[in-house]
Amino acid sequence: MLVDWTFAELQKITNGSNSPINESIKIKGFSIDTRSLKQGDLFCALKGEHHDGHDFLLKAYENGASCFLLSDTNKNIPSLPFIKVDNVLKALERIAKNTRKRIDARFIAITGSVGKTGTKEMIKLALSRVGKTFANKGNFNNHIGVPLSMSNAPYDSDYCILELGMNRKGEIKKLSNLVSPEIGIITAIENSHLKGLKTLKNILEAKSEILDNIRKDGCFIYNADTNYSEELKQKAEKINIRTIISYGKNEKSDIQLLNKKKIKDKYLIEAKYFKKKISWKMPDLSDHWYINSLCILGIGRYCGLNISSLLDSLENFKLPSGRGNLVYVEKWLKKFYIIDDSYNSSPASLSASLDKFNKMKFTGNKIAVLGDMNELGENSEILHLNMKKKLEKTNINIIFTVGKYMKKLSQELPSSIRKMHFEDIYELEDELKKIVCTNDCLLFKGSHSTELYSVVKKISGVNHDL
Repeated sequence: MLVDWTFAELQKITNGSNSPINESIKIKGFSIDTRSLKQGDLFCALKGEHHDGHDFLLKAYENGASCFLLSDTNKNIPSLPFIKVDNVLKALERIAKNTRKRIDARFIAITGSVGKTGTKEMIKLALSRVGKTFANKGNFNNHIGVPLSMSNAPYDSDYCILELGMNRKGEIKKLSNLVSPEIGIITAIENSHLKGLKTLKNILEAKSEILDNIRKDGCFIYNADTNYSEELKQKAEKINIRTIISYGKNEKSDIQLLNKKKIKDKYLIEAKYFKKKISWKMPDLSDHWYINSLCILGIGRYCGLNISSLLDSLENFKLPSGRGNLVYVEKWLKKFYIIDDSYNSSPASLSASLDKFNKMKFTGNKIAVLGDMNELGENSEILHLNMKKKLEKTNINIIFTVGKYMKKLSQELPSSIRKMHFEDIYELEDELKKIVCTNDCLLFKGSHSTELYSVVKKISGVNHDL
């Protein structure tokens, strides 16, 4: 259940004014979207770059909102109580901060260039074995999604897991200040968000902002295989975070991935866990999933939890949609497979996806559908062209590309590789219909803005949880 807020309490917390008070109102949740709003939710009328929540007050009323949080009373307001504030987002942040104080849970914050969402979902699955666990959904990891998620956290949670995203310096600092995590995790420092941050060193600085807000008696867990891992450790030591735990393939890691063995349709994962050996089963996934699962052992160690109980749950782990899911499709009078890795893309995640695809065996053709990797700034072209050698070494039969940078990559690939570039995704879909045969497998990989996910949805019916 949600924290038991009264209307008067929320008005006081948000510094609201000019509001008809109704003490009998029961607020069951907080919403910014009328499409997902539930009966009894307080509707927050955010003003954005493209949309104004005040234009949807009537729709929120029709969908069962209990009251409104708004900043503009010049709009038509349905006959529901409302709290008027100067800034709706800042008011939502105040609600989130107060929720944080009221919930007696262990808060875990996760950031990193890649691997945030999958790691969050694995941790949520594992911790659900030992307590009531809450995590932010889908892509609710930004300056709006995090305070909204925190405000909706159940008061009886034992663990609250918040994924933190960013595009520029200062964002992780603000979000982690809001979360005030007991445990902070950094999954990777890789080439991503370079448009706003320019260099890998700046990405390090931006991601490591989380360290300033981890409780000093808390725990910092980091990937020892990533760029600047030693700098992360030194930063954590310098600010005296009591417990620092590393994980990865690096033999110096506190928790080290040693091996994986195929057992029927699963893999037995073997790891060194503070000089002990431990093993557990997981589905057939890319190696980076196994590496990031190691941070669960770090959480278990710090919290004094039963490690076996945590890891047993991972045998049934399912990938979040768009992160490499294998989908069986019957379409166009054919039966084939899709690897849906269309949620996002970066040099590190594309490389991992191609490695996994290269190892998979299918009787039909392997077709890679690659969209641009966005937000790479002035290095965009070179980072795309850097994928040339990897693509040349794969056993992929056909390469389709979408986007201006992937077009340049396609032009650089040798003529011996069967390839085709498309200016829009509709032409791509038409060509796939012609070329795909039974038993083929298609890998879809691209940044979200390339909208490859919409092609996947149209062909397979799979919809991302956004």
